[in-house]
Amino acid sequence: MNIRRSALFSPEHVQVKLLPPVTLAMFTLVTRVLCRGSLYWADGPRHIRSILEKAYVIQPPGYWLFNRIAGLFPNPITAISVMNISFSVAAVAVFYYSALFFTGRRNAFLAALAYSSIFYIWFSGEVHSTYASQLLFPVSTFYALLRYERDKASQFLWLAAVLFATGAGLRPSDGAFLFPMLVYYSAVRLPRRKAALFLAVSIVLCLTWVIPTALAYRHSASGFPGVRAHMSNIVKTRSILAGVNMNSVANITRYVFPLLVAFWSILIIAVLNITHHWNDWRIRMLLLWILPGSLFFTLSYMSNAPYLNYLSAAVLLLAVSAPRMMVVTAVWNTVLFLGFSPIPSKRLSINVWNCYAVEYTRYAIEHHWDPNLSQVESSISAE
Repeated sequence: MNIRRSALFSPEHVQVKLLPPVTLAMFTLVTRVLCRGSLYWADGPRHIRSILEKAYVIQPPGYWLFNRIAGLFPNPITAISVMNISFSVAAVAVFYYSALFFTGRRNAFLAALAYSSIFYIWFSGEVHSTYASQLLFPVSTFYALLRYERDKASQFLWLAAVLFATGAGLRPSDGAFLFPMLVYYSAVRLPRRKAALFLAVSIVLCLTWVIPTALAYRHSASGFPGVRAHMSNIVKTRSILAGVNMNSVANITRYVFPLLVAFWSILIIAVLNITHHWNDWRIRMLLLWILPGSLFFTLSYMSNAPYLNYLSAAVLLLAVSAPRMMVVTAVWNTVLFLGFSPIPSKRLSINVWNCYAVEYTRYAIEHHWDPNLSQVESSISAE
């Protein structure tokens, strides 16, 4: 990874050709439209029901802002699909511009192509859930901060606050994971007064969805007791902090396995670049982008591979100047998403592959295939 300290201020970034990001956006748009499926069988019906009932919240953390936006349109199913495809398209273009702060155009293009092709990212753009929003807003927030750092134009700092608050509203847990990165940036790159104002504006903007979410839960059938019961169940049954058991081991596997499947070709490069470029504040920002959510997923709760959306751009940016491995990453994930289907087997390793990787492919979208590893293993044991 050749991170040039002058790259933030290089004339190369003043006039950026539009062909690469437009090509990436069109590739993402076409692939998402061609692979689009019917209503997502997991969260989809609950989102639609909450919109039709004008409750706008489902299980914690509710997703009030996401459902409220979708509810502005006559057909919420189509609205969510359009939202998620739009998030995916915009995310790839913004990622490209972010990558230009670290490397040249060719490498940035290939990394953005890999970003579009990650199997669970592709899956997220096709289904009716909140996952795809986190492809766009974390990397957009990071890009706005990079632009502020380069141009010293305050509008980019306030844009970062708006983007952070919006992304956090669409998927609040991921907003909490990203907040330490904003605190770090404020502490090391901003004057004290402006840092306090930036964080205050970000928090106040978040209140525009926190308060309606709280009110929605107060008036929902489950209410706040249901929220507490849901969180208590997670802590007691899923978290490794409560003890090592099948649930906690499976929880960690759901984080580690899809991460390795998606990024096996670049993870070592990313780790080496962290160690070699530790003095670069941007590298520390990327690490702070990744770590809080990763700790939560491994120590507390991890459900689906698309949870990794919020950190995927950061992983790729850490290895952005390894073009050959980016091509390998893009080709491998494309083949996985488009070409793989479940492998019938009684072996645990194969069923982990089926349930934690193949579950997020085009086959799963077309067949509404939603396996549960514990149920698969139980059925095998009973035979």
